[in-house]
Amino acid sequence: MKWATTRAFTLVELLIVISIITLLATILAPALRAAKELARASQCQANLHDLAVAMGTYHAENNATYWPYSLANWPRPGVRCYFWGTDADPVDPAPSPFLRACGNKLAYLWCPDLPWGSYTPQGAYVSEPTTTYAYNGRYLDKGLNGKTCRKASDVPRPADLFVLADAAMSWAPAGVTIFQNSTYLEPVAGNWVQTPTNHFRHHGQTNALCGDGHVAICTPEGWALDTKTNLGFVGTNNYPHYEQ
Repeated sequence: MKWATTRAFTLVELLIVISIITLLATILAPALRAAKELARASQCQANLHDLAVAMGTYHAENNATYWPYSLANWPRPGVRCYFWGTDADPVDPAPSPFLRACGNKLAYLWCPDLPWGSYTPQGAYVSEPTTTYAYNGRYLDKGLNGKTCRKASDVPRPADLFVLADAAMSWAPAGVTIFQNSTYLEPVAGNWVQTPTNHFRHHGQTNALCGDGHVAICTPEGWALDTKTNLGFVGTNNYPHYEQ
């Protein structure tokens, strides 16, 4: 009776197989990386679409008026509530008029291309993220206190106006550079910090929720981006994206 025999791999053949696998992995790695980046950008756009639904809900319940950037002494004295929730650690989204329209889903305000841990959080938020999208409070809540919020009907070109957008900020107090999330969308001219806050983190593009509810995908215009921060503006004037 003869037993079947199998020929084992030689060392040379094994090395050839390993080399082929390594070569294929090298070829496929950029494509896989690009696919992951595309998926993150798509998730960001999905977040903004969900926020657009919340914007419509808020308008329907509040006479087509935009939500406040912040409210002092709300929900209790000494506590300020921003559009993402309380100025506290941990953050409570429930008191925010806008987050209530989102079903208190704070995660809608987190872009996957600016993950928690990749920036220094603003304010006292040390245990959880608040938002990586900035609100156009300068134009839509003129007093930044909820008392002078603009009506949707007052916006001449809502399809061009940014309501919420991918944002971040970089500044250097005492010569030390700090990269942070930004919750306030700075305009091109007359801004408070004199630095851009639109963050072009999706392969040189930025996503923005516009006043008519669509999500715009924009490239920087008139600005040379710092490759370390990817910060800039869309255009060289406030009109029409930041003010109208």
